[in-house]
Amino acid sequence: MTQITPTADEIDFQAAQWLLRHDDGLAAHELAALRQWLQADARHQQAWDALVRTDALLAGLPAQRVAAFSQPARPAPAPASLLRRLAGLRLAASSLPRGALAGGCLLLCGLLAWPLAGHLQRPGFQHDYSTARGQFATQILPDGSRIELDSGSAVDVALYRDRRSVRLLRGQAMFHVHADAARPFQVLAGTATATVLGTHFSVRHVGAATQVSVAQGSVRVEGDSGAPAAVLQAGDTVTVTPQGMKALARVSAQAVGNWRTGRLDFEDATLAEALAEFERYGDSGLVLDDPALADLRLNGSFDALQPAQFAAALPLALPVRLRRDGGKLHIVAR
Repeated sequence: MTQITPTADEIDFQAAQWLLRHDDGLAAHELAALRQWLQADARHQQAWDALVRTDALLAGLPAQRVAAFSQPARPAPAPASLLRRLAGLRLAASSLPRGALAGGCLLLCGLLAWPLAGHLQRPGFQHDYSTARGQFATQILPDGSRIELDSGSAVDVALYRDRRSVRLLRGQAMFHVHADAARPFQVLAGTATATVLGTHFSVRHVGAATQVSVAQGSVRVEGDSGAPAAVLQAGDTVTVTPQGMKALARVSAQAVGNWRTGRLDFEDATLAEALAEFERYGDSGLVLDDPALADLRLNGSFDALQPAQFAAALPLALPVRLRRDGGKLHIVAR
């Protein structure tokens, strides 16, 4: 997957967001997220250091000069008028050292031009994350939320000033959302949209179906079919397809996202579905020779990386036997 490289302006904006949150006080997990962001790209650290220096220099300005910057602007200035005002601010700040002048002007220009740039419609943070087959990953977002990606999964993340949006392109992910009433957190997958403020839930998007399961809190799920939205509580799960939304089902809230521990839980799953799930984590070496066996149903919990153990249990639960041939285990009728 091609990853989006943020521009210098976007990195400066992200650094400003982090600095504002840092000044308000960060919790331990937020400090960890800040450290991860700083280490992710050398440009992040450079933008942070420049902004901290500029912030310190501006904090040392005389009160009269700060008050001059705070004077109300004329209503609805034309772009040329705005440029003249910015030029005036540069003259007012001419006594600052050269580095502070450049950083301060950039900061002030950004703030004054904000309404004209339409930043509400542009994400302050945007990134793609993906895992290869058999790989798992955890990503901490700038807002303190955490995404755990399953094998062969991919997401697009975009954080705006008024909302947070994640598109699950394939696979499944567990979301631990940092509560922010001013910025709802949305996950879009297939024909389903899940919206929360702060909670822990899992979204699976494989094929045309999307499944949402809640471990903690509540999640509002909508589909494209026009059916009423469903509000899921802890222990609820729902499947959304292009044809509509299925009825809510109950699961163990503690088992939501069990794939993070390397377990595959099957409840009334077909043999074909179980084999396809093992293939998502690697080459299982299992071959289903008789299509008539595909719809046999099974239950159980198995190690995702030990398909041979799963195969060994099949003859005990289903009318099948195993035949080894050419390094593969063939599942045939008993």
